[in-house]
Amino acid sequence: MIQSLVKAANVLDVLKNENRELTIAEISEILNIPPSTAHRILSTLIEIGYVSKDERTHLYGLGPSLIPLGIKASSKLDPQDVGKSVLENLSEITMEDSFFVIKSGDKGLMLSKSEGKHTLKIVENFGIEIDLHKGAIRKTILAFQPDDYINYYLKKDLSNYLDSPVDKEELRKDLMEIRSKKISVSDSEYIEGAIGIGAPVFNYKDVLVGAIGVVIPKERVTEETKREYIEAVKNCGIEFSKNLGHSEV
Repeated sequence: MIQSLVKAANVLDVLKNENRELTIAEISEILNIPPSTAHRILSTLIEIGYVSKDERTHLYGLGPSLIPLGIKASSKLDPQDVGKSVLENLSEITMEDSFFVIKSGDKGLMLSKSEGKHTLKIVENFGIEIDLHKGAIRKTILAFQPDDYINYYLKKDLSNYLDSPVDKEELRKDLMEIRSKKISVSDSEYIEGAIGIGAPVFNYKDVLVGAIGVVIPKERVTEETKREYIEAVKNCGIEFSKNLGHSEV
């Protein structure tokens, strides 16, 4: 291992993770290296365009030469591969089966699944396409579509939920709330006695690639556990997106 390259990579990681410009003193303190070492590394990174320096404030930030590298790397990422560990983590936290669903026409298609430890399962089968307005995970996908697509979708004849017809105005309100909160919760919309929780997944272009979530038997859900599930799903959606190169604004 070439230690100088490791140190340079650590400097870039600090500038990325702090998400702001830093002084040499701050970088050396965070990495526990002498300021002279930090200055030497930064000078080299500036020469190749990986770091930029504001000559007025003497602050350092990530440089423009990293942009094409990041775009190239992100474009090679397969969401199904990237999301495997995130789904496994979500199932470990919740002990429930977790799912990654993508848009397929006007329906949602389950692409990946990780099994939780609970023996009582909610059945979601690979290859079965279900309408986008049914269930929290698919409804999340619908919520983050362009407005013209949502308008088109709401003009369609929509199939009923399990125990009620679809109120299109209420559905529109739900979609706007999901878009605002970046979380969706459903109750027995297409599976009897099931609570669904979904969160969006974005790529490096800030484009929705799908939604991650869990579907839980209602008997295992209390108000306290629901809050825990929501937090877990939301955090895993953010982690999934970050792994695809997405940056939260």
